[in-house]
Amino acid sequence: MGKDRLRIATKEDAPAYLALIQEAFQEVKDYGIDWPSTNATLASVTENIETGITLVFERDGRLISTITIRQPWESETPISNYPFLWWFATANDYRGQGIGLKFLQEVEQEFLVKTLKAPGYVLGTSGKKHPWLLDMYLRNGFQILGTRENDEDLTVSLFKVLIPERFDENILRVEQPIYQYQD
Repeated sequence: MGKDRLRIATKEDAPAYLALIQEAFQEVKDYGIDWPSTNATLASVTENIETGITLVFERDGRLISTITIRQPWESETPISNYPFLWWFATANDYRGQGIGLKFLQEVEQEFLVKTLKAPGYVLGTSGKKHPWLLDMYLRNGFQILGTRENDEDLTVSLFKVLIPERFDENILRVEQPIYQYQD
């Protein structure tokens, strides 16, 4: 096994990060899933690095897995007041080796629990078009927060409790505003 390293991505990582995202999400794109990650460009990955906490897992200097942590204030319509994980990808030649799950667990402990002190987090996935991902999350301690169905797919929002004694269901769920402020 080579030298492994977990770190926060920088703008200089954008080209390698884009290559990893495009490679890893090609299968998802082939399923007909239209996510920002399936349509990544150099500009969008650079923005992701600059606005979120984009973590990369390197082996011998090569980016082999990535996850971005978004904070609730980064979206006008967050699904939760807990952090949201997205753009989770592992290089194709490392699939099936447990690298992605190991990386996710390290992100949970080192960044979400120790650094952000987050009692939980959320993520989203396809419930119909992606044949194995939802089951993988459910087997690894995630619970369903909600679903939204459209003509072609079922979007599933999931959450995972990291610090049970501090987890608050009221913080997990974002209530829809009763009114919109108008100038």
